[in-house]
Amino acid sequence: MPVYNSIGKTYNTTRKADHRITNILVRELKIKPSATILDIGAGTGNYSYELAEMGYHVIALEPSKVMRAQAKHHRNILWKEGIAEQIPLEDNSVDGVICTLASHHFRDLALCFREMKRVLKENGKITLFTLDPRLCDANCWLLDYFGSILEDAYNIHPPLKNLSQLLEEQVGRTPKIIPYPLPHNLMDQFFFAGWRKPEIYLNSEFQKGTSPLAKENNKEVIECLERLSFDLENGNWNEKYNHILDLDKYNCGHFFLVV
Repeated sequence: MPVYNSIGKTYNTTRKADHRITNILVRELKIKPSATILDIGAGTGNYSYELAEMGYHVIALEPSKVMRAQAKHHRNILWKEGIAEQIPLEDNSVDGVICTLASHHFRDLALCFREMKRVLKENGKITLFTLDPRLCDANCWLLDYFGSILEDAYNIHPPLKNLSQLLEEQVGRTPKIIPYPLPHNLMDQFFFAGWRKPEIYLNSEFQKGTSPLAKENNKEVIECLERLSFDLENGNWNEKYNHILDLDKYNCGHFFLVV
């Protein structure tokens, strides 16, 4: 959470709900508007707000005070302070649960999954959007330039197989896995979203909105960015990776888990 108390100050500048991700969340939850959805790790409420606009009643759960201070408010959103390991809701109280790019911040995934099951009504769905960096295309330029600072991602993101198995053990149902190659024009500018726009990684606002780059005065981050800047100027990046500019989607290891 400390990193989000820092990057949360400008989070809404670059992190906006993408309609394609929202549509998959809604499609997989299979519940009608007016149902209640719990958004765990809601951040500033970008996806909560989109769901609220569709008519869903959303409980936005977020531990960071800085994030909540920038929260998007809507008559259909109820904001709550809390963590996934101890959800401050009664048993069987929500129709669906979502979590978008937040599960890697949980300290005890098994406990979090049990808590999700506890608050979920019978036959309700849990839909997670996350990633396994091991599934990213091996030739991805981001691994080339930012490999040193992405090492943490391999520690905080469990392998897809392990995550799916843990979810099944705690919830008692076999998860559905939906791979999600990233479109080149995502509205939600999380770290891998700029795969076709290398120059965006040099933008300070983009850096502040994504945890791998938001470490102020971090030597490794500075070195990675300087190398990228140098290679964009001298043409080395374009010579090696310009083929990626013709792609509409790219596999960076992201997926939905639905159970």
